[in-house]
Amino acid sequence: MAKVYSADEVVARLRKVISTGAPLFVPNCGSGLTAKLQEMGGSDMIVISGTSYWRLKGQGSLAALMPNSDINQIVFDLAPEIVANVKDTPILSLSGAFNPLIPHKDHLRRLRDAGVSGINPFMIKIYGDATVAQMDNIGIGWKREVEFVEAAANENMFALAYAFTPEEARVLAEAGAHAIATHFGSTVGGITGAASKITLEEATERSQEMFEAALAANPDIILFAHGGPIEGPRQAAHVMHNTSAHGFIGGSAAERVPIEKAVLAITKEYKNALNLY
Repeated sequence: MAKVYSADEVVARLRKVISTGAPLFVPNCGSGLTAKLQEMGGSDMIVISGTSYWRLKGQGSLAALMPNSDINQIVFDLAPEIVANVKDTPILSLSGAFNPLIPHKDHLRRLRDAGVSGINPFMIKIYGDATVAQMDNIGIGWKREVEFVEAAANENMFALAYAFTPEEARVLAEAGAHAIATHFGSTVGGITGAASKITLEEATERSQEMFEAALAANPDIILFAHGGPIEGPRQAAHVMHNTSAHGFIGGSAAERVPIEKAVLAITKEYKNALNLY
């Protein structure tokens, strides 16, 4: 059964790893089995994710952006099986801040009761500025996401927030986010990967710009990269070696793509082996 940690305790765990010079790795998770294996592999945190839920349904990450499901209900439904399969690793949730009928404090309290130690707010900015501007006009836009981060920090719950621009990174850092992750859209690669016009070099350069903005607001903030062309260990290592990043967050890269490769390979292996008899 997973332990529930305060933000201070999570930060101390991460800083201990950083002090050794080792990179941090935080995967998304959509099943208890995946969570168990991710902890066995040494993940520093594990994120319960509605995007993972849809990826494990055979769909792409973007399915979670459509009105197909309640991403917060997905988290609450997945939490018992993931919490039951994790012993020591802090669990975060990709939770949405945008339901005006759920006060942030109540939402955070319910997450903590479910065994979740922190939030990785669902990134409304992925919908694009025009849509987000309309949402902000009716009070359910990015401002509410920032307020969710502030509420988590006030409750001593760990907050890892996604940023798409240096300005967003600065605002989220000032709001109290303990960690910032750059976001370059859904990850490329695999069977249901997204297309991306951003090159790895561009993602690396833009990541550093966001990191510098976050560090200017909070020199102690922890930094991650995620998404787009950062599709595997080699690409993540490139960003790590050329920016101030402390680690990498894997969505598709940490669960969907490895599953695709493993199941496809073993199926072909069985077919080839059985064909010999």
